[in-house]
Amino acid sequence: MKRLFLFGLILFLGSFSLVSAREQKEKARGLYVDIGFGLGDMGYFNGDTKATADHFNETTDTRATVDLQFLTIGRALTQSIYLVGTMSTVGDGYFDAQMNQSQITIITWGVGARYYPLPSKKYLQLGLDVGINRMDILYDQDHEYDSDAGFSGRVSAAYDFDKTMTGFTGLLGGALTMNIIENDRSLLCALFFKVAFK
Repeated sequence: MKRLFLFGLILFLGSFSLVSAREQKEKARGLYVDIGFGLGDMGYFNGDTKATADHFNETTDTRATVDLQFLTIGRALTQSIYLVGTMSTVGDGYFDAQMNQSQITIITWGVGARYYPLPSKKYLQLGLDVGINRMDILYDQDHEYDSDAGFSGRVSAAYDFDKTMTGFTGLLGGALTMNIIENDRSLLCALFFKVAFK
């Protein structure tokens, strides 16, 4: 009877240690990587860029704004916060009936943070990024304009579909991005989906 009790105790403690080790492993956040794609709307508030966008709107039939998060990569500072570096671009394209294209493109390199505020460390992800950017305006095949460097700030919120602390996941969310380039201001509102490893 004592042997059976001792065997049961060892088995119980062993299984408890295994579960505890699994939880420890699950909570050890480290590398973070994501890539994503979004669709949105870009608003221009002043300056030459607004005049250019208004002209494109008047002379073309279709407009599409694409938000590409080429790469976000970083490392966990705590079990709730990642420090990341980002590279992204937004393309605001205008197309006429013959599919000729004019486009305003903003490319951004930045740093930021990804924060999981809920006690469970799951589901909700908040993001903040700041960076430098450049704008390229394509008027037609022969005319192009490159801007000086500007500033970008981005806030985002996303739902993390993964039920665990770490591993592969999908993120569905929204973002607001403010760009200031040569004193011209623009605001991007976008919905996005990302594939991530955390």
